[in-house]
Amino acid sequence: MPKTAPPPKQVTRFEAALLRILRFFFQQVPAEEALPLIRGVMNRPPCLSAAAVHLVRDTLSKGCVLYLVKAGGWKQDRFLRGGEPKAGRLWQRGSIDELTLSFSKVSLQFLIWLTANRPGELPNFEAADAEPTIADQLLFHLAYEAIREHQDIAAVLRPMPIFADNLLCRLKYPADFVDEKSYDPAGIDAWFTGVGSVVLEALQPNLESRWLESERTKGQTSNWDKLLRQGLAETQILTVFLDAAERANREDLARFPIGVLDQLLGIPDPIPELWIGGLQGNAPPRMAERLEVQRAALSLLAQTERLRRWEQRARHSSFMDEDYAARQFWLSEWERLHGSRSLARADKILRMIEPL
Repeated sequence: MPKTAPPPKQVTRFEAALLRILRFFFQQVPAEEALPLIRGVMNRPPCLSAAAVHLVRDTLSKGCVLYLVKAGGWKQDRFLRGGEPKAGRLWQRGSIDELTLSFSKVSLQFLIWLTANRPGELPNFEAADAEPTIADQLLFHLAYEAIREHQDIAAVLRPMPIFADNLLCRLKYPADFVDEKSYDPAGIDAWFTGVGSVVLEALQPNLESRWLESERTKGQTSNWDKLLRQGLAETQILTVFLDAAERANREDLARFPIGVLDQLLGIPDPIPELWIGGLQGNAPPRMAERLEVQRAALSLLAQTERLRRWEQRARHSSFMDEDYAARQFWLSEWERLHGSRSLARADKILRMIEPL
């Protein structure tokens, strides 16, 4: 009879806690089981066992892939491949190399640090001797998403560079980072090629849903300063993101703002009050300051000027142009999502708040 593989070595208490925290990030473990481990302190071992490392790798690879599939990878969709539109589900549109998530030791270092330490009591985590990969950054985004409602932990983790300079964290939750330093765009171009672009493709529905929720709640905000800071944070990350998409000729990865505008402005005669109607007392004394808040609240609508340029460039592209197929694909998406209608209605709303 063939020999069976020996059972894996039992993991230690520390390793079991680390794995439970990791699975919490993938919503495989309830918060009430993981949060006490994050808030607690455990003696850090000299190293992890081979069995624990294997389980971490297995959880990371399967958890991240499942997350991307659920986020939007399962959908029959179209995105650019080699400058040409390609249809299918996420795994049907690209090669194996484009779909491979490579984690560095930074991910494991972070998991060990989070398990061993109580956030806030020791120096913040810093990646040592390695730059986080796209896969690492996806994990950090999932970690932040899991803990962001638990403010005692989120407030400590948020200023760390692995979160504050994480494109996905900033793009999905810009209002969370209004008190942090400006986003550092170094390395953003990596998100528009290879596996980074695949991640952004999968997250388009996720990003659209999140921005739609945020835009629809602005009209309930009564605090002038809060709305100003949120709008400025949104403007900053959108500008950086759209700049990078344009540099890479991957405007298709910036499709979610058009989808949000389509749903927001699809109603007849939308008015600025949908965004600024909740502003009440304690208004800034000067009209210029009040106007700045109102403009900031309409940060997404203000991006239509750039979208107009993209549309016009696509309409005037020639069949002989190298990027003709990509431009026509963008134009087809623009028309599918009623971009011209959104553009006209956004212009009307933006003019309504101007004093002249």
